[in-house]
Amino acid sequence: MRKAKIKRKTNETDIEIRLNLDGSGKSDIVTGIGFLDHMLATLSRHSGIDIRLSAEGDLHVDEHHVIEDVGICLGMALKQSLGDKKGISRFGYAIVPMDEAVSMVGVDISGRGYANIAINPSGKVGGISMDNFLHFFETVCRESGINMFAEVKGKNAHHMIESLFKAFAVSLREAVRITGSDVPSVKGVI
Repeated sequence: MRKAKIKRKTNETDIEIRLNLDGSGKSDIVTGIGFLDHMLATLSRHSGIDIRLSAEGDLHVDEHHVIEDVGICLGMALKQSLGDKKGISRFGYAIVPMDEAVSMVGVDISGRGYANIAINPSGKVGGISMDNFLHFFETVCRESGINMFAEVKGKNAHHMIESLFKAFAVSLREAVRITGSDVPSVKGVI
């Protein structure tokens, strides 16, 4: 079974995540940040990955530590649940529109985590700085070993971020699906 459980406690946050790559997109998410909960539930639904996540943190300071540490835990859980990566498709891509916004995302489960995201990072969505969403994806990609390229266009920041989460989810769904029995690399390892 491609599952993971991660628990991470620091002086700033206390997070537990359970992840099932072969789920049906069910989620139970409580971070204390409503819009983040909504985006993570969207990620779960459109990726088909079951996510149970609880996070507590120093929200009296701001949202940064919780968002960053949720990204760390999600990335670690993805990496753990992928195991040796035998049989995965490895690559996935999606173009997801939402009203006037559109996100184009491609992912490669390469073991070399990097996020290249072209989006205007100004303003806030759901009280969260756009910079924190960029940092979230950078953190998830670094911790999971996923390479991500994304381009987001639009006018409404809410639509832009939501289409980004959906496009990442659809790309991830394609990349993690089992299509063979070997590691999808001429090197023999990822």
